Amino acid sequence: MMRFVFLFILMVISRLANTALQVDISAKAAVLMNAETGAVLYEKNAYLPLYPASITKIITALYALEKRGNQLDQIIKVSKDAVSSVSPQMRRDKLGSHPPYRLEFGGSLMGLKVAERVSAEDLFYGLMLSSGNDAANALAEWVSGSIPQFMQELNKYVKSLGCKQTVLTTPHGLSHADHKTTAYDMCLLTKKALEQPFFCKVVKTINYLKPASNKQPQVELLQHNSLIKPGKFFYPKAIGVKTGYTASSGYTIAAAAADQNRKMIVVLMGCDKLEQRYRDTIALFEAGFNEPKIKRTLFSKNFDVFSTTQKKSKHPIKAALNEDVVISYYASEEPLIKPELEWGHIVFPIQLGQKLAMLSLYDQNNQVLDTYPLYAIEKVNSTFYYQVLDKCLDWSMNLKQALPLLMLGLGIAVLFFSFVWVRRRS
Repeated sequence: MMRFVFLFILMVISRLANTALQVDISAKAAVLMNAETGAVLYEKNAYLPLYPASITKIITALYALEKRGNQLDQIIKVSKDAVSSVSPQMRRDKLGSHPPYRLEFGGSLMGLKVAERVSAEDLFYGLMLSSGNDAANALAEWVSGSIPQFMQELNKYVKSLGCKQTVLTTPHGLSHADHKTTAYDMCLLTKKALEQPFFCKVVKTINYLKPASNKQPQVELLQHNSLIKPGKFFYPKAIGVKTGYTASSGYTIAAAAADQNRKMIVVLMGCDKLEQRYRDTIALFEAGFNEPKIKRTLFSKNFDVFSTTQKKSKHPIKAALNEDVVISYYASEEPLIKPELEWGHIVFPIQLGQKLAMLSLYDQNNQVLDTYPLYAIEKVNSTFYYQVLDKCLDWSMNLKQALPLLMLGLGIAVLFFSFVWVRRRS
C-alpha cells in the first residue's frame, strides 16, 4: 500500500511539472529531441510520413558504419551501376524501367567516375559533405554487394531500431513514391548515428581534400550545412549533420547542437524555403538551450514520515530521511522516476536514529538513480509477551551454545572422581 502511494505522488508531480516548449515553427513536421536521453522536447506532426530527401544519407552512413566501420581504409572500385544517371523526367515517367536508386542529371554528386578507385573513408566524406548520391550508391554496393540487397538490409535494420514508419527505397533520398520516414524516426536514427565517433567527425567537417585517384586529380569537398560554416546561418553550438532538398520533399534537415548542459537534435521536414529551414532549426535549438532547470522536492526530511507495522509491537515503526529527496530536470522533459521503499530486518528494541530502511529512485529503464537511508524517529520496544519470549529464546540459545562446555566439564568431573575413588580403594 505504501509503495502505491509513493508512485501516485510522484506521477502527479511529474505531470504537473511537464511543460512542452512553445515555438512557432512553419515546417510541416518538426521534432526537437534530447540526443542523450531520447526525450522529445517539441513535436509537430512528428509521426507523419514524409519524403526525407538527402537526410536519408544519415541512415545509409549509420548502417554502413555499423557493418564495415572498421574497414574505412579499404579501396573500392566504383561500378557503372552506381553512377549511371537519367534525366529527372525520364526517372519519374519511366520509373518502372529504372531502379529506384538510379541517379538524376543535376542531382548532388561527389563526382565519381566509372572504375575509379577510392577509399571507403573518402566516400563517407563525399556522402555527408557533398551530399553525393553517387557516393551513397557506391557505399551501398560495398556494404552489401548490390544496392537492392543493401536496401533490404537497411529496411530491416531501421525496423530493428523501432522506426516502424520508415520505408526506404534508395540509399540517397532521391524522390520515390514509397520512400518515406517521419521526423521522429529520423531523430532516432540521427541519435544512433551520433554514437559513431567517425560519423561525428565527418559531419562537422567544413572541407575535405579527396586524394587524387586513378581517374581524377585531388579535389576539395565542401560542406553543404550552413549551420556549421561561416555565413548567414552559422550557429556556434552546431555539430552537424545533414540537409536535404527535392521538389517533392521541400527543404529538410537533421541537425545536432550541444552546449555544456545539453546535446540536442532537430529534424525538420517539409520546409517551403531554405531560409525557413535554418531559422526554424535555430529557433528550436535556442528554445531548448535557454530552458531553465526546475528543482522539485519529492520527499522532505522535515515533513515526510514513513511507517510500517510489526506484530512484535503495538506501535507503528516510524522513520524519516536525514536529507530532502530533490530531483532536477527541464520542464519539457517529463521525469519518469519510480521510488521504492525497502525495510531492513528489524530487531527490537529500536533505538532513536537507528537505520531502518532504504528509499531508492529508479529511472524509466529501471536503473537506480540514487538511494536514501531512513532512520528511526523514536524508540520502540516490543510488547511484554515478546520481550519475555525473546529472553527465553536468548536463554535457550545461550544454553545450546554452552551445552558442549557443560558436557566437557561433567566428563572431567566424572573422570576426576573416578580417579579419586580408585586411589582410595587401593
